[in-house]
Amino acid sequence: MRHTVGMAVPLAALALLTACGGSAGGTHPCTLTDAPAGIQVDVHPDLEKRMADATLTACWDGTCRKRPLRGTWSEEPATPGNPVITTESATATETPAARTRPNPAPYLWPGFAVVRDLPRKPIHVTLVFKNQRGATVLDRQITITPQLTYPNGRNCSPGGHQARLKVTAEGSLIPR
Repeated sequence: MRHTVGMAVPLAALALLTACGGSAGGTHPCTLTDAPAGIQVDVHPDLEKRMADATLTACWDGTCRKRPLRGTWSEEPATPGNPVITTESATATETPAARTRPNPAPYLWPGFAVVRDLPRKPIHVTLVFKNQRGATVLDRQITITPQLTYPNGRNCSPGGHQARLKVTAEGSLIPR
């Protein structure tokens, strides 16, 4: 009898820990990670080389919101081994010269325009890219529908509405 009671206590403790642990049974912890509302724009490298300034205008319900379109700021070289760009580790034989960025631009594309009140319905988007002299390199329009984001998974609260566009080398806009 004593042997049966001796096994029951550890088994009961294990059952209690499993029930309260939260990792079994498909549960998912929600964090405070958020996703801002806005529009991401992937620009083809050939077109990106020619642009110095970019603006995005999003319109719906008779009101337009004009925003600067900025690439992601990076002080780090965009090379394999850079944790900002890849998950690969740098090799011990790499020299600092081997890690220099081929493009001196301080931004990495894709770019993102924050539009805080972006709805989940069709919006009209205008992209304008200008070169160093201020001449228009691209002026295109498209209608897209932003979607909710779930930065912590679908079992958690959603983040902001987001849309994503791809700009080809020829300047075509493709919703993604």
